Order: sequence, then structure tokens, then C-alpha cells
Amino acid sequence: NIDEAKALSFLNHPSTVIFACVDDDKAVGYCMGYRLPRMDLGSDILQIYHLFVNPSYRNRGIARTLMNRMLDYAKSEKLYYVLLITGTSFTPARKLYESLGGYCHPEFKEVYYWYINGEPHP
Repeated sequence: NIDEAKALSFLNHPSTVIFACVDDDKAVGYCMGYRLPRMDLGSDILQIYHLFVNPSYRNRGIARTLMNRMLDYAKSEKLYYVLLITGTSFTPARKLYESLGGYCHPEFKEVYYWYINGEPHP
């Protein structure tokens, strides 16, 4: 469970970048990422961590709009690059990312995890 204080702390953290789509005071989609400092590149990078649209609101361009907002943020902040990790079976998402100019890096395809506190969250 996430209490209000924890949520506010997360949302107010300087590395958190989040855009949301709201319909009648109900969040129906969001795109969340983390701004990460890189001393070797001369500017920060942005890792998009999660893009979600409520299933009943899909196929309306919401995911595209949210991704464009995130990419516009990266451009306005002069970030070096944007990174997003997705599953190979998420074909519609991959098509969206590619249509927005993203590409699957030819060299860096493996993702490794270390679950410090035990097993992955279900």
C-alpha cells in the first residue's frame, strides 16, 4: 500500500518525471520516468519506467500523447538521450516507440535484475 505521504514524497522528488491524462478527475493514463545524472555525457538522461493507459481508454492516442510529452520534456531540458526498456512480446508498444523515432539498440539488449529484498513483486 502507498500512503499519501509516500506518494507525495515520490511525486515531489527532483528525479521523478510524470505526465498524466485525466478524464473527469480520474487518471486514465500516465507516463513516468526518472531523470538520471551522467557525468560522462555532459547532460542527464531520462529513463521512461512505465507507460500505462486504462484499457477502456486505449486506441485514442493517449499513449502517443504521453510519450510525446515525455520526449518534449527531454528536448526542452537538453537531455542526452531517453531510454525505455520493454518486452519483446509487446508488439503494439514497440510499434508506438518506433513510430516516435525510438529504435531497438543493436548492442545493448540484455537486462539484468538484482532483487535485493527478495523475490520480484507480483
